[in-house]
Amino acid sequence: MATLVVRLPDGTENEHEVSGELKLGRQQGSDILLTEGGVSRTHARVYSEGGTVYIEDLGSANGTFVNGERIAEPTALTPQSEVVLGDYTLSLKAASGAARSSGARKAAKPPGADAVPVGGEAGGARATRAIPSIKAKPAGGAPPAGAALAKRPARPVGALPAGGAAAGPILRGMVGPWAGKTYPLKGKVLVGRVPPAGIVLEDDSVSRKHAELEVSGGAVLARDLGSANGTLLNGDPLGPDPIDLQPGDVLQFGVVEMTFEGPQDAVPRRGASAASGRGRPAAGGDEGGDGRRKKLFVVGGAVVGLLVVAGIAKSVMGGPGAVAPTGPMGGGAVQDPASLVQDLLSECRSFASSELGAPNWEKADQSCSKALDLDPINAEGNSLIRRIRVEKAAFENYSQGEKLMARLKPEEALSFFRKIPKESEYYRRSRSKSTEAEEAVTKRSLDDCKRYLRDSQWSAAVPRCQTYMEVWCRGQSRDDLQPPLGFTLSLEGRLRKNEWRPKDPLFVKFLIARHKLEPNPAPWVCPQRDEDLGPTAVDPKAVVAEAAKRRFPNKLMQAAMMDYWAGRGSEALATLQKLRANYENAQFHAAADEMMKTMSTVDQLFKAGQSYLAGDDPEKAADPLREALEVDKSLMMELAESKPSFYRRNILADMADKSYQRGKHWADRDDKRRACKMWKLGFGFYAGNPDLNKAAGFCSTMALNTFRGAGGCPDLAAALDFAVKGDGVEEMVVDKKKELGCP
Repeated sequence: MATLVVRLPDGTENEHEVSGELKLGRQQGSDILLTEGGVSRTHARVYSEGGTVYIEDLGSANGTFVNGERIAEPTALTPQSEVVLGDYTLSLKAASGAARSSGARKAAKPPGADAVPVGGEAGGARATRAIPSIKAKPAGGAPPAGAALAKRPARPVGALPAGGAAAGPILRGMVGPWAGKTYPLKGKVLVGRVPPAGIVLEDDSVSRKHAELEVSGGAVLARDLGSANGTLLNGDPLGPDPIDLQPGDVLQFGVVEMTFEGPQDAVPRRGASAASGRGRPAAGGDEGGDGRRKKLFVVGGAVVGLLVVAGIAKSVMGGPGAVAPTGPMGGGAVQDPASLVQDLLSECRSFASSELGAPNWEKADQSCSKALDLDPINAEGNSLIRRIRVEKAAFENYSQGEKLMARLKPEEALSFFRKIPKESEYYRRSRSKSTEAEEAVTKRSLDDCKRYLRDSQWSAAVPRCQTYMEVWCRGQSRDDLQPPLGFTLSLEGRLRKNEWRPKDPLFVKFLIARHKLEPNPAPWVCPQRDEDLGPTAVDPKAVVAEAAKRRFPNKLMQAAMMDYWAGRGSEALATLQKLRANYENAQFHAAADEMMKTMSTVDQLFKAGQSYLAGDDPEKAADPLREALEVDKSLMMELAESKPSFYRRNILADMADKSYQRGKHWADRDDKRRACKMWKLGFGFYAGNPDLNKAAGFCSTMALNTFRGAGGCPDLAAALDFAVKGDGVEEMVVDKKKELGCP
């Protein structure tokens, strides 16, 4: 049976037997999970047919390449074939008689290196790609492969490793799909989300024109171009004025982190006597670099000394694990501190990876901490440990919540689930658990609330009813929870003029219980809560972007959706036209045409309605704007109300404002009936305008007074002209008309 060898970006390899079909991608559930850059959710598949192994691209964004050529159909593989998927390289091993085990394996070690059992490095059951920090000298005295690198003097932090030197300065990605990718810097380079940027970072946190880097006279200058989310340099905001970069600096564009690296032969260092933390070192500044180099050697010497002492102690004691002394006087080669830091960071990445099972955040934290003890300003180490500690805390909260759910303690579990930040990978996993816990809490609170109210145990009833009502009220309108303007709350007895009572009997009993405990309690208000879990407020743009990604597989369609939501209708249509002109994406053309038609309709109806509003005629504007809202809802779907688009927000606000102004025009002329007609029109669009709310309350009072003073059918018709939907007058008029036999 043939074996597929997958080489990871860090140089390690995994082997997988090709039996049937293997799907490759970054989506959870793939047979071979590839989470690094350039890989689509479902990227490709490898399968065996008639003794031949084939690879087929599944419509990936960046393509699948066999021997340097992008494939468009299933392609046969041989042991000589080289396959590239993003940052991964694949090759095929011919079937052999020896039995093979599928799964992860470590890259080949130098001859004579100590054998480390899989999982043995961590002391746990989980396999890692950790590299032993000390490599033994092979028998026969021949130096092991790579021993020459161990003899090199320690390189300054931020310099490129030997053999990988760049011809000029570069940026190197540190996170996400950009991790490990390099971007050479020549002349002026624009950083942005879309072309013509020289460094394109496709992320919503990055602006179209985000920042600019310029290579000038051997220096590299960076400045922000007024981006929405800003540019950070080593954690500090970068302004419009150019700042001189130093090797090892970390630039953050939105949420994308990258490190700056200079050419190997000229690595400038900051001098200790520099007048400014951002300036070049002054004359004599090399002493700072020499001092740092000396400190590294001192740290390295201390590590070597400890290892030598430990080895001698074990040898003297004659224990079963005794080893020979290491270093110049011993028989083994010792890594220089810079190489040791890289090995510890490799361990850290391995423990934090989910490719080989559940991450071990505790071990990852320990490895990164050891690396930072040797090199406290290492940019990658600091970035890693920040993420690891967030995930470690999130994992502890998630685990504690699960345990409490198993012990039937949903209220306590819910408090732990809500502590998980939304940037954690455990955030999404906690949502279903939290919903389950919230449902259990709500059901139990409802049962307790009813029982305590029935037994008149007010002090026990109020907190339990409060817990239930906070969830129940989310599905109720404001008119069901608070009295209309001009009305007062009355919970018992017969309702009098301008008195109001909620329709839900349990809610009424809850409010009565509050009055029993406190004679004049503050009005009860439904608490505002985020739709999703998490201690921070939800960004509407992020919610819409996530929904667009789930709904539309094509990135141009996603971008068009975001442009439409933000009110950039022309840009949205231009983006869809670009997609329409690309015949390689023919499968998306029909959906793009439908989107263009919907967006154009909303835009045209919106403009027609706005022209009527500009002429102070909200009555004529109402029909096209109502239709625009309906069409907008067909595009925004479930987010139409909760995360309204630019068009919906402006239609509602403008109709409310113009209707109020027009109604006030007639009220000033003492035509209250016509004024209320205009106010009711605006109130039907949007009930959030405070002036319009007061006007609607006035009309509701007029309707009630007219109804009570009605002497016949004409007066009842006048009451209907004043009545506001939801104030109850319309229902009373209908009943009275039946009683009087009015047409």
